[in-house]
Amino acid sequence: MSNLVMQALRVCVAAHEGQWRDGEHPVPYACHPIEVMQNLRLIGCVTDPEILAAALLHDVLEETPVTLEDLHAEFPRRVGDLVKEVTRREPTGDEIIGMSKHEIWGLRTSILLDEIHVMSGEAHLLKLADRLSNLREAKRTRSEKKLTRYQLQTRWILELIPREVCPSLMDAMEKELD
Repeated sequence: MSNLVMQALRVCVAAHEGQWRDGEHPVPYACHPIEVMQNLRLIGCVTDPEILAAALLHDVLEETPVTLEDLHAEFPRRVGDLVKEVTRREPTGDEIIGMSKHEIWGLRTSILLDEIHVMSGEAHLLKLADRLSNLREAKRTRSEKKLTRYQLQTRWILELIPREVCPSLMDAMEKELD
């Protein structure tokens, strides 16, 4: 494993320290970005250390105090830029005032799909590997209603990302959806 990937792994584990994933028997949050990196490497056959490093760091801007400036200071610019590109924008409080939970889900989905539509191919790779990990977890932790919505949203994502980005990750996602 490259020094860059090892550095990203150290930052990932430190940044997510004390955070846990959902579920009845939660695991440390860092297990998720590690799985995303493994999805890229083992299913997607990605060997580019900057993309693998970005996979390990993909949630730090959303879930931790780490900033884009921190990433740019510690990693090649491309790593931070990829992490930024896959970081979701959440609706503001003003945007969701008076909305039902279903309407908020619709708005969040719309924002997500708009973001994916304009992502680079490398960001699409990260998004596929991330979504595969999240889909597997959703099957274990979400209610039937929430899982059905998540699977629908996943199908919409797959329609946006060109298959040639990574056929093996697409196949893995489609298998999880069956």
